[in-house]
Amino acid sequence: MSLKQKKSQKIYSVIFALGIISIIATLFMSRSTIKEYSSSSFPPQKQVLGVSAKQPTPTQVVVQAKKTQAHTVTERSVYLGMWTGGLWDDKSLSFHPEALTSVEAKIGKKTAIAHIYTGWSNLTNPSFINQLQVVTSNGWRPMVSANPYFFDQCKANGQTLYQAISSGNCDDFIKSVGVSLKQYGHPIFLRFAWEMNITSMDWSIQKSGSTPSDFIAAWRRVHDIVVSQGATNVQWVFAPNTLSSSSIPYNQLYPGDQYVDWVGLDGYNWGTTQVWSSWESFGQVFSTSYYALSSVAPNKPMMLSEVNTTDVGGDKPAWYTDMLTVQIPDNYPKIAAVVFYNEDRSAQENVNWLIDRTPASLSAFKQGISDPLYVSSF
Repeated sequence: MSLKQKKSQKIYSVIFALGIISIIATLFMSRSTIKEYSSSSFPPQKQVLGVSAKQPTPTQVVVQAKKTQAHTVTERSVYLGMWTGGLWDDKSLSFHPEALTSVEAKIGKKTAIAHIYTGWSNLTNPSFINQLQVVTSNGWRPMVSANPYFFDQCKANGQTLYQAISSGNCDDFIKSVGVSLKQYGHPIFLRFAWEMNITSMDWSIQKSGSTPSDFIAAWRRVHDIVVSQGATNVQWVFAPNTLSSSSIPYNQLYPGDQYVDWVGLDGYNWGTTQVWSSWESFGQVFSTSYYALSSVAPNKPMMLSEVNTTDVGGDKPAWYTDMLTVQIPDNYPKIAAVVFYNEDRSAQENVNWLIDRTPASLSAFKQGISDPLYVSSF
Protein backbone atom coordinates (compact mmCIF):
# COMPACT_ATOMS: atom_id res chain seq x y z
CA MET A 1 0.00 0.00 0.00
CA SER A 2 1.43 3.38 -1.02
CA LEU A 3 1.94 6.24 1.42
CA LYS A 4 -0.89 8.17 -0.27
CA GLN A 5 -3.26 5.27 0.21
CA LYS A 6 -2.31 4.97 3.90
CA LYS A 7 -3.02 8.68 4.48
CA SER A 8 -6.41 8.39 2.78
CA GLN A 9 -7.36 5.37 4.90
CA LYS A 10 -6.40 7.22 8.08
CA ILE A 11 -8.49 10.23 7.08
CA TYR A 12 -11.53 8.02 6.37
CA SER A 13 -11.14 6.31 9.79
CA VAL A 14 -11.11 9.65 11.57
CA ILE A 15 -14.16 10.83 9.66
CA PHE A 16 -15.99 7.60 10.48
CA ALA A 17 -15.16 7.89 14.20
CA LEU A 18 -16.33 11.51 14.29
CA GLY A 19 -19.59 10.44 12.66
CA ILE A 20 -20.20 7.78 15.29
CA ILE A 21 -19.54 10.28 18.09
CA SER A 22 -21.95 12.76 16.51
CA ILE A 23 -24.71 10.18 16.29
CA ILE A 24 -24.26 9.15 19.92
CA ALA A 25 -24.34 12.78 21.05
CA THR A 26 -27.52 13.43 19.08
CA LEU A 27 -29.25 10.42 20.57
CA PHE A 28 -28.26 11.46 24.10
CA MET A 29 -29.55 15.01 23.59
CA SER A 30 -32.84 13.72 22.15
CA ARG A 31 -33.39 11.45 25.11
CA SER A 32 -32.77 14.30 27.56
CA THR A 33 -35.18 16.53 25.69
CA ILE A 34 -37.90 13.87 25.73
CA LYS A 35 -37.40 13.28 29.47
CA GLU A 36 -37.50 17.01 30.17
CA TYR A 37 -40.71 17.43 28.12
CA SER A 38 -42.36 14.49 29.86
CA SER A 39 -41.54 15.86 33.30
CA SER A 40 -42.97 19.28 32.53
CA SER A 41 -46.15 17.94 30.87
CA PHE A 42 -47.37 15.48 33.53
CA PRO A 43 -47.20 15.46 37.34
CA PRO A 44 -44.89 12.98 39.08
CA GLN A 45 -46.20 9.47 39.60
CA LYS A 46 -48.18 8.92 42.80
CA GLN A 47 -47.50 6.11 45.21
CA VAL A 48 -50.62 4.05 45.90
CA LEU A 49 -50.27 1.59 48.78
CA GLY A 50 -46.51 1.54 48.17
CA VAL A 51 -46.84 0.74 44.46
CA SER A 52 -45.97 3.23 41.74
CA ALA A 53 -49.16 3.96 39.81
CA LYS A 54 -48.97 4.16 36.02
CA GLN A 55 -49.32 7.68 34.74
CA PRO A 56 -52.45 7.86 32.58
CA THR A 57 -52.46 9.52 29.24
CA PRO A 58 -54.68 12.61 28.87
CA THR A 59 -57.29 10.45 27.12
CA GLN A 60 -57.31 8.01 30.04
CA VAL A 61 -57.77 10.85 32.50
CA VAL A 62 -60.97 11.96 30.77
CA VAL A 63 -62.37 8.44 30.68
CA GLN A 64 -61.57 7.84 34.34
CA ALA A 65 -63.18 11.12 35.35
CA LYS A 66 -66.39 10.15 33.58
CA LYS A 67 -66.38 6.75 35.26
CA THR A 68 -65.82 8.33 38.69
CA GLN A 69 -68.66 10.79 38.18
CA ALA A 70 -71.09 8.06 37.16
CA HIS A 71 -69.95 5.88 40.06
CA THR A 72 -70.60 8.66 42.55
CA VAL A 73 -74.11 9.28 41.24
CA THR A 74 -74.86 5.55 41.34
CA GLU A 75 -73.72 5.20 44.96
CA ARG A 76 -76.00 7.95 46.29
CA SER A 77 -79.67 7.12 46.57
CA VAL A 78 -82.59 9.33 47.52
CA TYR A 79 -85.63 7.31 48.60
CA LEU A 80 -88.88 8.57 47.13
CA GLY A 81 -91.90 8.78 49.43
CA MET A 82 -95.37 10.29 49.57
CA TRP A 83 -98.48 11.11 51.48
CA THR A 84 -101.48 11.47 49.20
CA GLY A 85 -105.07 12.32 50.06
CA GLY A 86 -107.19 9.28 50.87
CA LEU A 87 -104.23 7.01 51.67
CA TRP A 88 -105.13 6.68 55.35
CA ASP A 89 -108.42 7.10 57.19
CA ASP A 90 -107.61 7.80 60.82
CA LYS A 91 -111.22 7.38 61.98
CA SER A 92 -111.62 3.86 60.64
CA LEU A 93 -107.90 3.04 60.91
CA SER A 94 -107.88 1.84 57.32
CA PHE A 95 -105.14 2.05 54.72
CA HIS A 96 -106.09 2.50 51.06
CA PRO A 97 -103.19 1.48 48.83
CA GLU A 98 -105.06 2.35 45.64
CA ALA A 99 -104.72 6.05 46.51
CA LEU A 100 -100.95 5.79 46.24
CA THR A 101 -100.72 3.29 43.39
CA SER A 102 -102.85 5.60 41.25
CA VAL A 103 -100.38 8.45 41.86
CA GLU A 104 -97.48 6.12 41.09
CA ALA A 105 -99.09 5.31 37.75
CA LYS A 106 -99.25 9.03 36.95
CA ILE A 107 -95.66 9.82 37.92
CA GLY A 108 -94.25 6.69 36.31
CA LYS A 109 -92.37 5.45 39.36
CA LYS A 110 -93.01 3.46 42.51
CA THR A 111 -92.43 5.14 45.85
CA ALA A 112 -90.38 3.58 48.62
CA ILE A 113 -92.12 5.27 51.57
CA ALA A 114 -95.85 5.45 52.30
CA HIS A 115 -96.51 8.27 54.77
CA ILE A 116 -99.48 8.23 57.13
CA TYR A 117 -100.61 10.43 60.04
CA THR A 118 -102.25 9.17 63.20
CA GLY A 119 -102.77 10.03 66.86
CA TRP A 120 -100.33 8.21 69.10
CA SER A 121 -103.07 6.38 71.04
CA ASN A 122 -103.66 4.34 67.86
CA LEU A 123 -100.15 2.88 67.94
CA THR A 124 -101.30 0.08 70.24
CA ASN A 125 -104.47 -0.75 68.32
CA PRO A 126 -104.30 -4.22 66.69
CA SER A 127 -106.20 -2.87 63.67
CA PHE A 128 -103.49 -0.27 63.16
CA ILE A 129 -100.75 -2.91 63.25
CA ASN A 130 -102.70 -5.04 60.76
CA GLN A 131 -102.91 -2.07 58.41
CA LEU A 132 -99.15 -1.59 58.64
CA GLN A 133 -98.84 -5.12 57.24
CA VAL A 134 -100.92 -3.98 54.26
CA VAL A 135 -98.41 -1.19 53.69
CA THR A 136 -95.57 -3.70 53.69
CA SER A 137 -97.37 -6.15 51.41
CA ASN A 138 -97.59 -3.41 48.79
CA GLY A 139 -93.82 -2.92 48.81
CA TRP A 140 -93.64 0.29 50.85
CA ARG A 141 -91.92 1.15 54.09
CA PRO A 142 -94.36 3.00 56.36
CA MET A 143 -93.54 6.34 57.87
CA VAL A 144 -95.92 7.10 60.73
CA SER A 145 -96.28 10.63 62.00
CA ALA A 146 -97.71 10.26 65.50
CA ASN A 147 -98.69 13.30 67.54
CA PRO A 148 -98.84 12.99 71.36
CA TYR A 149 -101.71 14.17 73.57
CA PHE A 150 -103.38 13.39 76.89
CA PHE A 151 -105.89 10.54 77.12
CA ASP A 152 -106.90 7.94 79.68
CA GLN A 153 -103.57 6.09 79.41
CA CYS A 154 -101.52 9.27 79.49
CA LYS A 155 -102.83 11.76 82.04
CA ALA A 156 -101.59 15.23 82.83
CA ASN A 157 -101.72 15.10 86.64
CA GLY A 158 -101.14 18.85 86.70
CA GLN A 159 -98.19 18.76 84.32
CA THR A 160 -97.59 19.95 80.78
CA LEU A 161 -97.61 17.38 77.97
CA TYR A 162 -93.87 16.75 77.78
CA GLN A 163 -93.44 16.99 81.56
CA ALA A 164 -96.07 14.29 81.98
CA ILE A 165 -94.41 12.02 79.43
CA SER A 166 -90.91 12.54 80.81
CA SER A 167 -91.98 11.99 84.42
CA GLY A 168 -93.51 8.58 83.68
CA ASN A 169 -97.26 9.29 83.54
CA CYS A 170 -97.53 7.46 80.21
CA ASP A 171 -95.04 4.61 80.72
CA ASP A 172 -97.48 1.70 80.58
CA PHE A 173 -98.96 2.99 77.35
CA ILE A 174 -95.52 3.55 75.82
CA LYS A 175 -94.53 -0.01 76.74
CA SER A 176 -97.58 -1.23 74.80
CA VAL A 177 -96.45 0.86 71.84
CA GLY A 178 -93.10 -0.92 71.92
CA VAL A 179 -94.78 -4.33 72.04
CA SER A 180 -97.07 -3.46 69.11
CA LEU A 181 -94.30 -2.10 66.90
CA LYS A 182 -92.13 -5.09 67.64
CA GLN A 183 -95.06 -7.30 66.65
CA TYR A 184 -95.24 -5.48 63.31
CA GLY A 185 -91.74 -6.78 62.73
CA HIS A 186 -90.58 -4.67 59.76
CA PRO A 187 -88.61 -1.43 59.49
CA ILE A 188 -90.80 1.58 60.18
CA PHE A 189 -90.07 5.30 60.34
CA LEU A 190 -91.61 6.96 63.40
CA ARG A 191 -91.95 10.77 63.35
CA PHE A 192 -92.85 11.37 66.95
CA ALA A 193 -94.22 14.88 67.63
CA TRP A 194 -93.28 16.24 64.23
CA GLU A 195 -93.00 20.02 63.74
CA MET A 196 -92.73 20.46 67.50
CA ASN A 197 -90.82 23.71 66.99
CA ILE A 198 -93.64 25.85 65.54
CA THR A 199 -96.62 27.44 67.28
CA SER A 200 -99.35 26.08 64.98
CA MET A 201 -99.17 22.50 66.28
CA ASP A 202 -101.20 21.58 69.37
CA TRP A 203 -98.29 19.41 70.59
CA SER A 204 -95.65 22.08 69.95
CA ILE A 205 -93.39 23.20 72.76
CA GLN A 206 -95.06 26.59 72.77
CA LYS A 207 -98.72 25.48 72.74
CA SER A 208 -98.21 22.65 75.22
CA GLY A 209 -96.60 25.03 77.70
CA SER A 210 -93.51 22.84 77.86
CA THR A 211 -89.85 23.73 77.61
CA PRO A 212 -87.23 22.41 75.17
CA SER A 213 -85.65 20.41 78.00
CA ASP A 214 -89.05 18.85 78.76
CA PHE A 215 -89.32 17.78 75.14
CA ILE A 216 -85.86 16.25 75.03
CA ALA A 217 -86.52 14.30 78.22
CA ALA A 218 -89.87 13.09 76.86
CA TRP A 219 -88.39 11.98 73.52
CA ARG A 220 -85.61 10.07 75.25
CA ARG A 221 -88.04 8.34 77.61
CA VAL A 222 -90.36 7.29 74.76
CA HIS A 223 -87.38 6.04 72.74
CA ASP A 224 -85.85 4.04 75.58
CA ILE A 225 -89.10 2.39 76.64
CA VAL A 226 -90.01 1.38 73.07
CA VAL A 227 -86.53 -0.04 72.50
CA SER A 228 -86.64 -1.88 75.84
CA GLN A 229 -89.65 -3.81 74.54
CA GLY A 230 -87.58 -5.11 71.62
CA ALA A 231 -88.89 -2.75 68.92
CA THR A 232 -85.48 -2.23 67.34
CA ASN A 233 -87.18 -2.11 63.93
CA VAL A 234 -88.29 1.46 64.64
CA GLN A 235 -86.26 4.19 62.93
CA TRP A 236 -86.65 7.43 64.86
CA VAL A 237 -87.09 10.58 62.79
CA PHE A 238 -86.58 13.98 64.42
CA ALA A 239 -88.55 16.24 62.06
CA PRO A 240 -88.98 19.93 62.89
CA ASN A 241 -90.41 22.48 60.50
CA THR A 242 -88.19 24.92 58.63
CA LEU A 243 -86.97 27.80 60.75
CA SER A 244 -88.89 31.03 61.19
CA SER A 245 -88.68 34.04 63.48
CA SER A 246 -91.10 32.41 65.94
CA SER A 247 -89.79 28.83 65.89
CA ILE A 248 -87.47 27.21 68.43
CA PRO A 249 -83.89 26.58 67.20
CA TYR A 250 -83.01 22.97 66.44
CA ASN A 251 -80.06 22.81 68.83
CA GLN A 252 -82.43 23.44 71.75
CA LEU A 253 -84.64 20.47 70.81
CA TYR A 254 -82.39 17.77 69.36
CA PRO A 255 -82.55 14.69 71.63
CA GLY A 256 -79.07 13.45 70.75
CA ASP A 257 -77.54 11.08 68.22
CA GLN A 258 -78.17 7.93 70.25
CA TYR A 259 -81.91 8.70 70.26
CA VAL A 260 -82.31 9.62 66.59
CA ASP A 261 -81.79 7.63 63.37
CA TRP A 262 -82.82 10.24 60.78
CA VAL A 263 -83.41 13.96 60.84
CA GLY A 264 -86.17 15.46 58.74
CA LEU A 265 -87.31 18.85 57.53
CA ASP A 266 -90.84 19.92 56.65
CA GLY A 267 -91.00 22.84 54.26
CA TYR A 268 -93.30 24.28 51.61
CA ASN A 269 -93.41 27.02 49.02
CA TRP A 270 -96.78 28.61 49.84
CA GLY A 271 -96.47 31.10 47.00
CA THR A 272 -99.02 33.88 47.32
CA THR A 273 -101.81 31.68 48.72
CA GLN A 274 -101.64 33.26 52.18
CA VAL A 275 -101.60 36.88 53.32
CA TRP A 276 -98.25 36.24 55.00
CA SER A 277 -96.59 34.24 52.18
CA SER A 278 -94.71 34.97 48.95
CA TRP A 279 -93.18 32.85 46.21
CA GLU A 280 -89.97 31.15 47.33
CA SER A 281 -87.50 28.97 45.45
CA PHE A 282 -86.48 25.58 46.82
CA GLY A 283 -83.29 27.13 48.15
CA GLN A 284 -85.16 29.93 49.87
CA VAL A 285 -87.42 27.42 51.59
CA PHE A 286 -84.72 25.01 52.77
CA SER A 287 -81.20 26.43 52.66
CA THR A 288 -80.96 28.06 56.09
CA SER A 289 -82.74 25.20 57.86
CA TYR A 290 -80.73 22.55 56.01
CA TYR A 291 -77.42 23.96 57.22
CA ALA A 292 -78.72 24.58 60.73
CA LEU A 293 -79.97 21.01 61.10
CA SER A 294 -76.82 19.61 59.47
CA SER A 295 -74.69 21.39 62.07
CA VAL A 296 -76.77 19.91 64.91
CA ALA A 297 -76.74 16.34 63.53
CA PRO A 298 -73.85 16.14 61.04
CA ASN A 299 -73.70 12.34 61.08
CA LYS A 300 -77.39 11.60 60.51
CA PRO A 301 -79.07 11.06 57.13
CA MET A 302 -81.61 13.73 56.31
CA MET A 303 -85.01 13.48 54.68
CA LEU A 304 -87.40 16.11 53.46
CA SER A 305 -90.24 14.59 55.43
CA GLU A 306 -92.87 16.94 53.99
CA VAL A 307 -92.36 19.08 50.89
CA ASN A 308 -94.28 20.60 48.00
CA THR A 309 -95.05 23.79 46.14
CA THR A 310 -98.19 25.61 45.09
CA ASP A 311 -98.67 26.98 41.58
CA VAL A 312 -100.03 30.32 42.78
CA GLY A 313 -97.55 33.15 42.40
CA GLY A 314 -94.91 31.44 40.29
CA ASP A 315 -93.88 28.59 38.01
CA LYS A 316 -94.62 25.22 39.63
CA PRO A 317 -93.08 23.06 36.84
CA ALA A 318 -89.84 25.08 36.99
CA TRP A 319 -89.81 24.71 40.80
CA TYR A 320 -89.97 20.92 40.49
CA THR A 321 -87.29 20.88 37.81
CA ASP A 322 -84.93 23.01 39.90
CA MET A 323 -85.55 20.94 43.02
CA LEU A 324 -85.18 17.50 41.47
CA THR A 325 -82.49 18.04 38.81
CA VAL A 326 -80.30 20.75 40.33
CA GLN A 327 -80.79 21.45 44.03
CA ILE A 328 -81.06 17.97 45.59
CA PRO A 329 -78.46 16.33 43.30
CA ASP A 330 -75.89 19.13 43.44
CA ASN A 331 -76.44 21.34 46.48
CA TYR A 332 -78.02 19.20 49.20
CA PRO A 333 -75.85 16.07 49.49
CA LYS A 334 -77.17 15.02 52.92
CA ILE A 335 -80.70 14.51 51.64
CA ALA A 336 -81.29 10.76 51.44
CA ALA A 337 -85.08 10.69 51.18
CA VAL A 338 -87.76 13.05 49.94
CA VAL A 339 -91.40 12.58 50.96
CA PHE A 340 -93.97 14.65 49.08
CA TYR A 341 -97.23 15.90 50.53
CA ASN A 342 -99.74 15.42 47.72
CA GLU A 343 -103.20 16.71 48.60
CA ASP A 344 -105.61 19.46 47.64
CA ARG A 345 -106.02 21.56 50.79
CA SER A 346 -107.98 24.37 49.15
CA ALA A 347 -110.96 23.96 51.48
CA GLN A 348 -108.84 23.90 54.63
CA GLU A 349 -105.88 26.19 53.85
CA ASN A 350 -106.57 27.76 50.45
CA VAL A 351 -103.71 25.85 48.83
CA ASN A 352 -103.49 22.95 46.37
CA TRP A 353 -100.42 20.73 46.78
CA LEU A 354 -101.34 18.18 44.08
CA ILE A 355 -98.42 17.21 41.88
CA ASP A 356 -100.72 16.91 38.85
CA ARG A 357 -102.26 20.34 39.41
CA THR A 358 -101.54 20.95 35.72
CA PRO A 359 -100.25 18.70 32.94
CA ALA A 360 -97.07 20.79 32.91
CA SER A 361 -96.42 20.33 36.64
CA LEU A 362 -96.97 16.57 36.38
CA SER A 363 -94.64 16.35 33.38
CA ALA A 364 -91.87 18.28 35.16
CA PHE A 365 -92.21 16.15 38.29
CA LYS A 366 -92.23 12.92 36.29
CA GLN A 367 -89.14 13.96 34.35
CA GLY A 368 -87.32 15.01 37.51
CA ILE A 369 -87.83 11.76 39.44
CA SER A 370 -86.92 9.67 36.40
CA ASP A 371 -83.28 10.26 37.40
CA PRO A 372 -81.92 6.98 38.87
CA LEU A 373 -80.85 9.01 41.89
CA TYR A 374 -84.44 8.68 43.11
CA VAL A 375 -85.10 5.08 44.14
CA SER A 376 -88.26 3.07 44.80
CA SER A 377 -87.14 0.54 47.40
CA PHE A 378 -84.80 -0.01 50.31
